[in-house]
Amino acid sequence: MLTLFSKKAVIDGQTVRFRKETTILDAARQAGIEIPTLCHIPDHTPTGVCRVCVVAVEGARTLVGACHTPIADGMVVHTRSPKIMAVRRGVIELMLSAHTGECVNDPHADNCGLHNLASDCEAGAPQFEIARPRAYPAEDDNPYVRRDLSKCIMCRRCITVCHEKTGTGALSVGYRGFNAKIISGCDGALTAGECRDCGVCIEYCPTGALSASPGFEPQTRAPARPSASATTRDRSMLLPLLKQALARHGVLSPESMERVAGDLNLSLSEVFGVSSFYAFLPREGNGAHRIRICRCLPCHLKDGLLIINALKDVLGVNPGEVTPDGRFSLELVSCIGACDQAPAMLIDHTLYGNLKPVDIPAVLRAL
Repeated sequence: MLTLFSKKAVIDGQTVRFRKETTILDAARQAGIEIPTLCHIPDHTPTGVCRVCVVAVEGARTLVGACHTPIADGMVVHTRSPKIMAVRRGVIELMLSAHTGECVNDPHADNCGLHNLASDCEAGAPQFEIARPRAYPAEDDNPYVRRDLSKCIMCRRCITVCHEKTGTGALSVGYRGFNAKIISGCDGALTAGECRDCGVCIEYCPTGALSASPGFEPQTRAPARPSASATTRDRSMLLPLLKQALARHGVLSPESMERVAGDLNLSLSEVFGVSSFYAFLPREGNGAHRIRICRCLPCHLKDGLLIINALKDVLGVNPGEVTPDGRFSLELVSCIGACDQAPAMLIDHTLYGNLKPVDIPAVLRAL
């Protein structure tokens, strides 16, 4: 036993012994020390996205996620200091602020993992004044799984089990920033063609964003197992193949992404998720000249909105559209890497910086 548990650390003043390749979370739980989690699923690859399990390690510059940080011999860990508890409550309040509805009025609140976690950590009502999340209509297209993205908090538990338990990869993350969401396929409805009848994801959703469709009982069905091919997915060539498809067609169509997915043994949702994250992998607009206008904070603070409006007025199109003559397509992107020249835009591969609205007509005439 001593050879198996030859390493030791101190967690909340208690000496614990552990095996090699053990996380702080697992070592703490083996010692009876509870650290709250939300995104973590035992025996699955940790993602560390929710940050509820943060702990303090003496000597570390910042708090670390207990679910994915390996514990080391001699490490001293604190799990419930006032600073840690304040950070956890802040994280929970942020998730609550982006969660639609009032839990206090929800008759099913006791089934909500986020609600129960907020109660356990004594997190109060959100103190953050942010825009309410987009209201997504509930989807009833799937005979097995009903999806309501308005309740989704992006914990990614459904993605983890979809990839690691079923091997289908029907779910992935699409877009970025405040527009990020859980997607299936090319951000379509969760249809039966993409989602198998296992219903595994329902059990792991903490907020009820995924629930069983009428007449379907996922708890009576054995979880699907990954196919042999599910373990041979190759993501290393994904970006190069997407760039090749873009060079051939000008945009990434659903058909081209489906071919890439087939070549790499990936799901369509995984491929679309990557393409939607990168601004330079467009899925629409294919004018002779592609205009990318930056909408990040530096450009915004330098009146970038005035440049966007000037482009819309001169071109007569909105972002995401192509001019009737096919000469220009207008796109809003997160960043073009020219913050020192804000407000800035790219036309094809040429950078135009320090723009003023009066500059736009002359720049376009030159093309």
